[in-house]
Formats: sequence, structure tokens, C-alpha cells
Amino acid sequence: MKCGYRGWIIDAAPDFSLGKFFAHARLVRVSSDDDVDGEMHIERDLSYFDTEDEAIEVAQQWAFAWICEREGNVESTQAGTPTFRSRIPAESRSA
Repeated sequence: MKCGYRGWIIDAAPDFSLGKFFAHARLVRVSSDDDVDGEMHIERDLSYFDTEDEAIEVAQQWAFAWICEREGNVESTQAGTPTFRSRIPAESRSA
């Protein structure tokens, strides 16, 4: 599950092992300058969960908080509007 937030792409797809979903986030900073490489930060071992949805939620919330803290922004992460990539194909979503 990928989403965009404040110039970062967050991949919160969990790993599955031993019957549990292990939450972690992969963060890549998007650059509008083609000559500048993207910046990456990876966080692992956030926790493990019984369901994939729980693992994704924890990883995304951790990533939103990490981005806000790094940018020196203490406002709630809910004030920003993350752009989620839905798992539902575009043709099956209602308009």
C-alpha cells in the first residue's frame, strides 16, 4: 500500500512471516529536480499484527509523524491530507 504525503512516497506494505504481519514503512522523498536523487529512509520492526490492515495503519501513522517531526511541523498529521493509492481499480470505483 503506497501513499503520498508532503512530498514523500510511503510504502507501508507489511512483511508476512510466522503467521503475523510485520509493520514497517519505506519512505522516499520525491524531488522535482531531475538532477537530484531522491532521499530514502527505511524504518523496520515497528511491531507485528494479526491483520494486514492494522500493520499498514501503524506504519502509515508512524511515517506521517516522522515526516512532520522532521519538517519541524508540530501540527496534527490529520491536518495534512495524505493522498492514498486505493487498492480498488479505477474502473470499479464510483464517480
